[in-house]
Amino acid sequence: MKTVYLVSYDVADNKRLRLTYRKLCGFGTPLQYSVFRCELAPMQMLALKEALWSILNFAEDRVMLVNLGPAGARGDDCVEFWGEPRLEIPKRTAIVV
Repeated sequence: MKTVYLVSYDVADNKRLRLTYRKLCGFGTPLQYSVFRCELAPMQMLALKEALWSILNFAEDRVMLVNLGPAGARGDDCVEFWGEPRLEIPKRTAIVV
């Protein structure tokens, strides 16, 4: 049975931030900047933890995992959005003048 998780992260280094975002895209859907909704079976959750542990520096970075309950039950109904939820983070480029 899959469980719905809300995953939020605060990563200090830009390289680790990009790697964290890309890794989480393989496990869930981005809702906002640094916030993902993931439906994971127990083995998928272990795989996610192992993948993130190999990227993060726990002296500088933080991740919050919130168990929202089983998929198809409370986990699907307990998140409320105000405004339009962001499904895809826009691509941004820096311009040096």
